[in-house]
Amino acid sequence: MANASLTSVIWDNSTTSSSESDDVTNNVIKVRDLVLKVIYIIIGTLGIVDNLAVIIVFILFIKITDKVS
Repeated sequence: MANASLTSVIWDNSTTSSSESDDVTNNVIKVRDLVLKVIYIIIGTLGIVDNLAVIIVFILFIKITDKVS
């Protein structure tokens, strides 16, 4: 293996063994899926908050320009 990262080595070790690692493989997959769901929820929440901030700044800009003219 010329360029193996730590995660790929762990993944290969947990998926290549036979019967004992079936439970380990299932647990690794479940944990990976849970972590991905949490990351997607965080990214989605940040996107919604960012869009709300842009809308609020736009509304404030409109109110300020109304007062100037």
